[in-house]
Amino acid sequence: MISSSDVAGWLRNNLREGIAQEFTSMATFEREISQKCLEVQRMVLEGLVQEVADNQPLNCPQCQRPLLVVDHRRARTAETSFGKISYTRGYGLCPDCSEHFAPVDNRLGLHDRATASPRLQEIAALSVLRAPANQATEDVLRMTGISISASTLHREARRQGERALRLREHDEALTQTAAGIARLSAQAPDIPATSTLIIEIDAWNIRERDHWGETKAFKKEGKEAGRWHWVYTGTVFRLDQRGQTQSGRPVIAERGYVATRRGVESFRNQLYAEALRRGLNQAKTVLILADGAVWIWNLVEDRFAQAMQRLDLYHAREHLWALAGELFGAESAEAEAWVRPHIKSLKEKENGAVELINTLEEFKEKLGQFSDKQATVFERELNYFKNHQHRMDYKTGSDLGQPVGSGAIESTCAQYQRRFKLTGQFWSLEGDEAFLALSTLHRNGRWGELFP
Repeated sequence: MISSSDVAGWLRNNLREGIAQEFTSMATFEREISQKCLEVQRMVLEGLVQEVADNQPLNCPQCQRPLLVVDHRRARTAETSFGKISYTRGYGLCPDCSEHFAPVDNRLGLHDRATASPRLQEIAALSVLRAPANQATEDVLRMTGISISASTLHREARRQGERALRLREHDEALTQTAAGIARLSAQAPDIPATSTLIIEIDAWNIRERDHWGETKAFKKEGKEAGRWHWVYTGTVFRLDQRGQTQSGRPVIAERGYVATRRGVESFRNQLYAEALRRGLNQAKTVLILADGAVWIWNLVEDRFAQAMQRLDLYHAREHLWALAGELFGAESAEAEAWVRPHIKSLKEKENGAVELINTLEEFKEKLGQFSDKQATVFERELNYFKNHQHRMDYKTGSDLGQPVGSGAIESTCAQYQRRFKLTGQFWSLEGDEAFLALSTLHRNGRWGELFP
């Protein structure tokens, strides 16, 4: 038997003279060794694949019934990380499914209409998650020595996104039955009995090519083409998973992600599935933290009715500043003198929200000194604080070590946007949803469901 050292010695001797004149750094050796080994690896892979194909039973991969053989030696090629390989395999018709199959292709992880091997599929999916395909192709070549066209990278990444989408749709379906909910809950780790589960919710805009080329026609009709659309986003983590780096920067050790363009109902189901996987049914306390958007709190009442609710402190402050700016002048000293004590009270007093509302109610007597517009803004903001009064327990939250601001979800949205809102980039609903599903699967640590 030939040993590894024998092979290494042969390769070293074979390359020594050829590289000597071109040597510039270790990178020269790395490149040449890789290229020399590729053909050997390709031949080994091709031989092993043919052995698997020769021994593959001709049964339907869907129902396992024997196929009606059409061809015992139908040829196929596949692009692999070592280069192109060829093999022959059995091919037939399933009388029950009324479909043609080459069973070994399914076993090898090959798509029936694409040539990329599973390794290339994964390279495409991971690289396009980081950058557009036309940028990723050069990076892939330099890092792996594999030349894959931008169109192939995009197509394969999109195909993996569609697979991720089907996995996500399966999870959504599970949330609609008691048995399915139990299955999702069973995937959660054992967590401390005193655990607090935090769920933060927000949304951001993505640009799509809808009504492409019809902008002028739309404007003539007095309509907007509507390029921007909401991506509903959530993050789920336990309180004990929050921490700080040595420099004091807040971090979350582990958390779940959800992002979709498919609307609030689909988002609600996805968020519920992720929360179940993160220990929703085990946690002693569940806290929802978000801004004042009505759709968020309607969703919470639907799926998380027993949870604590908290209005993000940043948004409460924003509304106070907006009101002060309208009444006393934006950025005026009078506005700041009026706002600062209220913010301090909200943060430091258990009844800070009650005090704020009582102060605003008393302030009503002075509204005659202000314009109709100012009075309208005042009434709107007063109602805002009344509606969210039960969600403004910032002192209690701080005492319990819970978040009172939505930094985690702001960070989550920013992470997605770094890829999906690159300059000059447009998406389609079908395209962005597939890549959102793929990105979310990767962020949630479940990449192995696509590539075991």
